[in-house]
Amino acid sequence: MKVSAEDVCIVGIGQSQRFGFDLGKSPMRLQVEAFNAALLDSGLGRGDIDGFATAHGSPRGVDYEEFISAVGLDISYVDQAWSHGRWATGIVAHAALAIMSGMADTVAVCNTTSTGKGYQRYLKALGGSGAKEGLRDFGGGHGEWAVTGVDTPGAATSLVAKRYMDRYGATRDDLARVTVGFRENASRNPMAILGSKPLTMESYYDEPVITDPFRRCDYALANEGSNVLIVTSRERAADLAKPAVTIAGAQSVRANRDNYVLFSRPGLGVGFAPEYPFVPERQRVYDMADVAQSDLDGLYLYDSFSSNLWMVLEQFGFCAEGEAPDWIRENGLSPNSPLPVNTNGGLMAEGHFSGYAHLVEMVRQLRGEAGERQIADAHALQWATPWGDSLMFTA
Repeated sequence: MKVSAEDVCIVGIGQSQRFGFDLGKSPMRLQVEAFNAALLDSGLGRGDIDGFATAHGSPRGVDYEEFISAVGLDISYVDQAWSHGRWATGIVAHAALAIMSGMADTVAVCNTTSTGKGYQRYLKALGGSGAKEGLRDFGGGHGEWAVTGVDTPGAATSLVAKRYMDRYGATRDDLARVTVGFRENASRNPMAILGSKPLTMESYYDEPVITDPFRRCDYALANEGSNVLIVTSRERAADLAKPAVTIAGAQSVRANRDNYVLFSRPGLGVGFAPEYPFVPERQRVYDMADVAQSDLDGLYLYDSFSSNLWMVLEQFGFCAEGEAPDWIRENGLSPNSPLPVNTNGGLMAEGHFSGYAHLVEMVRQLRGEAGERQIADAHALQWATPWGDSLMFTA
């Protein structure tokens, strides 16, 4: 049965029992935990799931055919993406499109991650922790290129942050406010890996420098865990116990030479991208969702590095170029801020789940289930990345 765009909803969310650095569990076991939790949350049975989507197959996650066989599903729609972490928007949008087109009625969106120091050490393979992106012909998409010695995403993105600081006068204190703010949000989240490890503006400077200006805490975590969202039609959702959350809008990754260095917004002049005065384009996600930016109740972003927040705020026009540090200083990031950001603690404090844990948090917030980190009267929340892709969820 085909449905319209405004009638696609998230009706179930689930996570593995814990997030951590080495959980001693296989990716399959973690994903089964999260999937069962999502089924319980939604009130659906396994027989109701006829679609499956994931961004990470083996060795980092679980390949679709293994998971479907292990848990006894009968699936007519499958979407398994590339191994990188940048596909949260696309995977969820594809699930919605599958339901809109009639290719599936109910899709389980699953994302599981393991690490080289955790279970993945038993599953070494191409695309695993030993892959060297910087040895590609064109370098890696974060801007790394092994010929120059800039061979990791962190080293490449540190150049983005340094360029921004040199151009606009941002300081290390401005970076620290991002990291400290997300860590404070994580302290309210019992699932957050670093939630019990406080960070202050003073203790930030005790962290070791990895690639200047980034300290260890400016990086996303490398960890293990699983997240699942169940997507279906509003008609199906009407029969379920929990309030549905609408996938109200989406826009895809922007890809061209100006956006090649993925953690730099256009106009900054990093890599071979040109430098120019930056004015953000009209963001169609707001039009699709019929939500004005001023009506947003929270913002969630792909925060693999602390400077990503600067890029997202300016890429999406929350402030003018060079003004992101001032915006953060004036508004704050906590659940009681004018626009809360990453109330779950994000990739840098809750755990690196490529955005899927952020999407689970957004559903919790819109249901009013986020406990002491609850945003008051949350109705419209945005997911956004430095690549320009975005999702809008509404209650």
